[in-house]
Amino acid sequence: MGRVVPRSTREFDGVRMETVDWPLVLMEFPERRVPDTALHALLDHLESVEREAARAREKGFFISDLTRMREIAPASQRKYVGEWIGRTSALHRAAGVGGANVAPSPILRGVITAIFWIKPSPTPTLFVATRNEAIFRGIEMLEAAGEPISPRLKEMHEATRKMSEGARPASFAT
Repeated sequence: MGRVVPRSTREFDGVRMETVDWPLVLMEFPERRVPDTALHALLDHLESVEREAARAREKGFFISDLTRMREIAPASQRKYVGEWIGRTSALHRAAGVGGANVAPSPILRGVITAIFWIKPSPTPTLFVATRNEAIFRGIEMLEAAGEPISPRLKEMHEATRKMSEGARPASFAT
C-alpha cells in the first residue's frame, strides 16, 4: 500500500482536522457552536480524505473529539450530519474500520448516540469519555483489520495500555 492520504492539519472555523497520524484521523471541535459553512466544509474535506483512502485501498479510524464543546449542535446540523452519513455510507465502509466519538459528558454522549439511532453508522462506532481511549481502541481496530501502523502510533498504543493498566488495581493487571 502506498500511503497516499496527505498528512495535514486543516482548520474549519474552529474545528481542527488532522491526518498527520494516518490511518488515525482526529477531528477536534471547539467550545462554541460551529457555523453551518464550517461544518459543511469539514465534511467535504473528510469525504475527500475518505475518497483518497478508498482509491488507495487504505482504511482509517476517525475520531471526533467533542471534549471542549460547551454547546450542543443545533438540530439542523445534527440532521445534516445524519443525512451526510447516509449519503456517504458506502464510502465510509470502503475507507474506514470504524470511529469514535469522545465526550466526557454522559449527556453529550447520549445526544451523539441518539444521532446514530436515527442514522446508524456504516462502520463500528464507539462512544468514549477520553481521547486516549479512542486512540487506543482505534489502533486495536486498525491492527485487527491489517492496516499498517506507524512506529509513533505503536508507541502511543503501548503508552496508553501501560497507563490504563497502572490505573487498575494490581489484581486486574494482565
